[in-house]
Amino acid sequence: MPNKRQQCELEPCPSCQCHRAAKQFKQQEHKKHLYLILDDWERGYSVYKVDVESFDALDAGPEPLPLPEPPVVRFEARHGRSWYFASHGTKILAMQPCPYPAFPVFDVQTTALAVCPWPRRGGNKLAVKPLFVSIAGSLYLLRAGQFDMLSAAPPPPDSIYPEDAGWSWSRTGAPPPFEDFNRIWASVLHPDGRTLFVSHKQSTFSFDTESKQWASHGNWILPFKGEAYFDAQLDAWVGLCWHKGGLGYLSCCDVAPAPADLRSLPAWKLGEDQLFDAKSRRHLGATLVWMGGSRYCLVESLARDDEEDLRRLHEDGYYPHRRVLAVTTFGLEYDGQGHLVTAQRKVRSYEMTDAHQFPETHWKPVAFWL
Repeated sequence: MPNKRQQCELEPCPSCQCHRAAKQFKQQEHKKHLYLILDDWERGYSVYKVDVESFDALDAGPEPLPLPEPPVVRFEARHGRSWYFASHGTKILAMQPCPYPAFPVFDVQTTALAVCPWPRRGGNKLAVKPLFVSIAGSLYLLRAGQFDMLSAAPPPPDSIYPEDAGWSWSRTGAPPPFEDFNRIWASVLHPDGRTLFVSHKQSTFSFDTESKQWASHGNWILPFKGEAYFDAQLDAWVGLCWHKGGLGYLSCCDVAPAPADLRSLPAWKLGEDQLFDAKSRRHLGATLVWMGGSRYCLVESLARDDEEDLRRLHEDGYYPHRRVLAVTTFGLEYDGQGHLVTAQRKVRSYEMTDAHQFPETHWKPVAFWL
C-alpha cells in the first residue's frame, strides 16, 4: 500500500495537506487583476494593481480615491511614450524608445523581472505608435513597415544549452500592405485564433499568422476605435464605437465564419448605454479592456474639475496635470429587443498627478487584465 507521500505523487487525495496547498496555489494562479500604467513617477512609470472585484455600486462617489499603494513595479523611461507598453500572457513589456540592446519585462504572477532583446540591433529608435497583439501564444509587433513576432517561451533561467534560448524575434514574412501606421484605427482577432483584422485609413486588411500572408478586404473600416474583442457569448466583435454619433458608446458587429468571406462592413449595431462623454472638456481618453466572457472594464482619463484654472494660467499646456481615472466594470448582453446593453455596472475613481509638465500627446490610458 503506497504511503501518503507516494499517494500524492500518483493520485491526488483531497485530504492531504500538499493537495490542498496545490489547489490553493492553482486558485491564486488564476486570480486576475487590472494593472494601470501611469507616468506619476519623476523617473518614469508606475504600475498599479487594482482589484476590481472589490468595487461596488456605492463607489461612484464625488471624490476620487488614492491609488492603491505601493506600485507593484516601476520602469525608468521617458514620459510621453505610454503606448509602448504591451502585455503578453502574465508579462508587462516596457518597450519605450531607447538605444539599449534590451528592454525590461515584468511578470505580474511571479513578480520576476527579466530583459528581452529588441527585434533589431541598436535598440528601439522609432518614435511612431506601434500595434501589439498576442496571437496563439506569440506577441506580434507592427511598426513603421516592420512586422515582427516574439517567440512564446521565456528563457529558461538555468539552461546551459544555446538551443534552449527562449526570447527570440523573427520577421513575419510579407510587410504590411500600407504605410502611415499612425492611421490604424482598429484591430481585432478573428475567432479562428490565427487571423488579425486591421482597419487602416479607409480600408481593412487581414493577416494570417499561419500562412504569413496579408489580404485586402475592401474599402471599408470596422466600426471600432482601438482594439476590439470577440465575445463568444454575444457571437460578435465588441469595441468602442468609432463612427460619428457613437463616440462614448460601445458597438458590436457580426463575424464572418471564414475570414476570406468578409468583403464588406458586417452588420453592426450601436450600444444603448453611454459610457463616457467624448465631448466633455474633462475627457482625455478611454481604453476598453476585456476581462473574459462578456465582462469588460472601461478606464477613462479625466481632467480634474479645478484644472480649468491651471489651463488659463498655462495656455501652452506646460504644468503638472492632475487627472482622475474612472474605472468602470460591466457586463454586456442583448435585451428583449436585441439591443446591446450593459449590466451590473460598478465604478471607482482614482486621482493622480503627472510627474512631468509636458503636455501629453496621447491621453489614452494604458491598462491590462492579467
